[in-house]
Amino acid sequence: MFDINVSEFFDNLWELILKSLYDPLYESVQDSFQDLFNLLNYEVTKAADNIKIGPKQWDEQAFATVKGISETVCIPVAAAFITVIFCWELIHLVQESNAMGNAKPEKIMVILLKFGLCLFVCAKSFDIIIGFYDIGAWAAGQLGNITSSNMRKFHVELSDILDPVPTKYTVGLLMRLCGYKVILFIGKFGIAVCGVIVYVRVMLWFMEILLYASVSPLPYSTWVNKEWSQVGMNYTRKMLALAFEGFFMLLLFAIYGGVVAGVTQGDFMQNMVMIIGCGFALAVMMSKTGNISASIFNAH
Repeated sequence: MFDINVSEFFDNLWELILKSLYDPLYESVQDSFQDLFNLLNYEVTKAADNIKIGPKQWDEQAFATVKGISETVCIPVAAAFITVIFCWELIHLVQESNAMGNAKPEKIMVILLKFGLCLFVCAKSFDIIIGFYDIGAWAAGQLGNITSSNMRKFHVELSDILDPVPTKYTVGLLMRLCGYKVILFIGKFGIAVCGVIVYVRVMLWFMEILLYASVSPLPYSTWVNKEWSQVGMNYTRKMLALAFEGFFMLLLFAIYGGVVAGVTQGDFMQNMVMIIGCGFALAVMMSKTGNISASIFNAH
């Protein structure tokens, strides 16, 4: 009888020791689990906000510098191109009209009209390109409302996955919680890395838009000539593709938000693999949005 009481005493003591270790560790894991989702919310929301601000709000000084280069450097160069192409058009007109003997006034007026319109388009080319971006930003803004809605659903409790009060405290449960703690640390580190990758990708996108926009008068100066007009058309398709890259980035966030918002219960490891794996997949796909947008708009 004494041996039974001693054994029961030590069993209860051992159970009490495990419980005293399990409860604070569980709370720590719960805090880390919620921090993971808070970090996920923060990174995705920050990236979505960065996409919607646009290159002008991103850096007004860089925007003003690029616009100044377009107006003071590229427009004069484009004017020289237009002059050469206009002379080329006149030479062809002289050749085709038997030294202007058969030249019709209507044809001369068409050439002059094309010349004037091309000058006007080149003078306003930077604003036209930013207008393309504004169209893409409007579409991205509409999609951003869906993305923000999905972000607000990121609220998961550890109790949905692991019972806070088990029927029996064991060393295995403690080791399991320790493993969860390590996995959550890795998960938060991975999400932070993905956030940096996404941020850098968005900044590169803004720089690419500004770089292409700065030389917009040059390709638009070719529109006055039939043989060279493909240069301007290809450039326009490229800028449309660039303008809608933000839309496709936010579309990826919307898809990712839908996937993670569904994480409410189930196996812990499976959920962590889904959150972290999809996060890295999102970061990888961000680098492919340019190719996706270019293929849709047939931009070379």
